[in-house]
Amino acid sequence: MKDMALPVVAIVGRPNVGKSTLFNRLTGSRKAIVGDRPGVTVDRLESACSLGRKRCLLVDTGGIGEPAHDAMQPAIDAQVDAALAVADLVLFVVDGQAGLTPTDRELADRLRRQNLPVVLVVNKAEREELAFDFYPLGLGEPWPVSAMHGQGIRALREHLAALLPEDREMPASMEEPLASIAVVGRPNVGKSTLINAWLGQERMVVSPVAGTTRDAIDTMLPYGDGMLRLVDTAGQRRHGRIKDVIEFVARVKAVQAFRRADAAVMVLDGSEGIAEQDLRLMHLALDEGCALVVAVNKLDLLDEDQWRHFADRLDFRMRGMSDIPVFRISAARRKGIRRLLREAVRAAQRNHFEVGTGELNRWLQSAQQAQHPPSVDGLAVKIKYASQIATAPPTLKLFCNRPKAIRDSYRRYLEHSFRRSFDLPGVPVRMIFSASRNPYVEKERRR
Repeated sequence: MKDMALPVVAIVGRPNVGKSTLFNRLTGSRKAIVGDRPGVTVDRLESACSLGRKRCLLVDTGGIGEPAHDAMQPAIDAQVDAALAVADLVLFVVDGQAGLTPTDRELADRLRRQNLPVVLVVNKAEREELAFDFYPLGLGEPWPVSAMHGQGIRALREHLAALLPEDREMPASMEEPLASIAVVGRPNVGKSTLINAWLGQERMVVSPVAGTTRDAIDTMLPYGDGMLRLVDTAGQRRHGRIKDVIEFVARVKAVQAFRRADAAVMVLDGSEGIAEQDLRLMHLALDEGCALVVAVNKLDLLDEDQWRHFADRLDFRMRGMSDIPVFRISAARRKGIRRLLREAVRAAQRNHFEVGTGELNRWLQSAQQAQHPPSVDGLAVKIKYASQIATAPPTLKLFCNRPKAIRDSYRRYLEHSFRRSFDLPGVPVRMIFSASRNPYVEKERRR
């Protein structure tokens, strides 16, 4: 979660000097994707970081300063400028093995104009004398490290902690988000544009180039009396087309986003129709415990006849998921986005639904009376008792005389009945069937 009360430390430098490796080393995670080619990190990637008794918000950025041979470079430069605009301290990373380059000199001049405190970090400096080449940059003492091997990291941590201000008290309303919402979909369906529309600013890189957002990026959005966490995930490609390790890791990060989100907004391109990959992502979100809302984007490209055709096709393809809310939006024109956000928040709240034991078992008896469990080999199957054991998603434990005899079709019936009875559209429901005895029955027997 982006912590607004923490000082911001931005990591900048030209491409492929090891910024993301340093980010991972300092945060103690593998949150940033590391690759051996320029342009891997496009958006800003943020994570709270502990440096001894001090804490900061560490921001990884895309490589800057190289010739603009890549169509993405202007967007990367803009995001770096945005990170520098809020930074309290800058880590300027250079490559000790490559030595001092003209680009390093240009970046040093650019950083001096920012009037920010800068720490010059010489990465890939397994031999500390490699740092001597960078004194001419005029940014103070170079700090030799090897982010890959951890060499020099402890000394760097201590130096950074000494430069950081004391922790600022964070308002209670900022400590935990009201809800965590992941935004998912295939490449170029408008995910980042939707988040930008909600935020009212160009927070995410928006580009027609597929795979623009390669990391899951957390962004905080004021909402009511609190904050929402928005997670923009990498554009998804079909498994057979993932030829690049970076794209594969991005898909893994989408799964991680599902696992830490309360709800997911599945963005579809109204001009293209629904694809198998869209359905797989919907099932994946539900499997990972996210409540689901579907947003059909680019409605301005569809007339009413085209929309009816799309809606009919969508309803057919989503059979079995018919209770998932579907909304028409135009992220670019900001139409329908407020209503969508309200529904996403409600979906997140529904995912934390809790029901009392008495009410739950009254539902269970009613559901069984409406449709009895199929018998097996002439023997009746009876579900005697249920209790809720978890939320996000709601998870029920059902005590049954023959749990292995419960068919998938009857399980789906119970899940649908539960959602309909307690008004939980789009919420996944977990049901665990157990042969354990009803504790209330045992209590009655002991009397």
